[in-house]
Amino acid sequence: MPSFSFIHAADLHLDSPFASMGYENPDLAAVMRSATFEAFDNVIQLCLNKNVDFLLISGDVYDGEDRSLRAQLKFQEGLKTLDKRGIRSFVVHGNHDPLNGWSSNLEWPGSVHQFRDFLETVNVERDNESLACIQGISYPQKNEIRNLARRFKKTSQAFHIGLLHANAGSIKGYKEYAPCTTEDLTKSGIDYWALGHVHRKTILSSHIPAIVYPGNTQGRGINENGEKGCFYVKVNENREIDIKFYPVDVVRWVSDEVSINGMKAEQELVNCLESRCAEISQSQCGRPSIIRMLISGNGPLAQRLKGPSVIADLLEVTQEAGMALSPFVWVEKMRASVSPEFNIAEAIDKQDFLGQLLCNSKKLLANKKFEDILKDELSSLFDNPRVRRVLTFPDIKSLEKLLKEAEKSCIQGLYSGDD
Repeated sequence: MPSFSFIHAADLHLDSPFASMGYENPDLAAVMRSATFEAFDNVIQLCLNKNVDFLLISGDVYDGEDRSLRAQLKFQEGLKTLDKRGIRSFVVHGNHDPLNGWSSNLEWPGSVHQFRDFLETVNVERDNESLACIQGISYPQKNEIRNLARRFKKTSQAFHIGLLHANAGSIKGYKEYAPCTTEDLTKSGIDYWALGHVHRKTILSSHIPAIVYPGNTQGRGINENGEKGCFYVKVNENREIDIKFYPVDVVRWVSDEVSINGMKAEQELVNCLESRCAEISQSQCGRPSIIRMLISGNGPLAQRLKGPSVIADLLEVTQEAGMALSPFVWVEKMRASVSPEFNIAEAIDKQDFLGQLLCNSKKLLANKKFEDILKDELSSLFDNPRVRRVLTFPDIKSLEKLLKEAEKSCIQGLYSGDD
């Protein structure tokens, strides 16, 4: 079998509107309007730079069923560029861009294969030698709840690739579209599963059968933070698979936190915020960043940060400083979760209301049956069928974290810092 290579991308969401952002900054608005398109351009350029044999796109090319003409033309343009270099493209459609969605009457290059709503198998050749068999199926409509993975089956001795938009293994945070198990994928005999739908890069298996999510190519919100991109995959003569991630995103989302511990004056906080923006600007590989900033900690500044418009003023000052950087940093939101200097041990000794509350919390945390106690207390909530559809009972580390956060909220609400 000849060696070959390909790019595996998914969830382009071309022309995603970022409607919830509400940016007033025109420079940022311009970057965000073109971000998904430029990320796709970077995918195409990577295909050219690596001189791959083909490109795989595992669904959600567009952001909605009523896909924009602008997005369709941009997609067509990119695949035409690959066609001119003899690079084939294979595309399935997912829940955001199902086959029954509106589409323009555009002419696609002959090297492009868009899979239909039944399983198709395409043999890929180079110089009359078979490289791989690619199987794929697209969603006929958005709410695809069938297990499509079970339809895939190896049909020859060729290296087989499965192209599918699905939630494999019930990955949390993603709807159960075309749900399947990793066992379903393994049983099929497929050598490389090119999956889409999950927006974070995830390799469920790196060896045959490789089961891979590249994530989306451009983060669109704070829940899609960190680098975004696609996978460059090489398969050698012995069917050994080498998978390497390449970021293609244009702008990065970052969650960050600054502590007021030890600070006595507002100027110290302003300096710290501006310094963090500068550090982030230089840490994102030349990409601008959008930050959601949390101000945390305990100290004298806590009371002053509760003053009217203080956080809003800090946000505005930090935004101005961040936009002056190159690449720029935009602080999208800023919030404070702070409290006055506080000694928990002393508070417990006082045995007032707050002290008793913290004492009970400490005892609960130390109890060996901590998890069982909370399960019993919260059973009425988590036994509700509606709740179970969207929430699972937290593990013990999450419960401990929630209890600590509750302590902090009580201290912030009940302790003024005045004698």
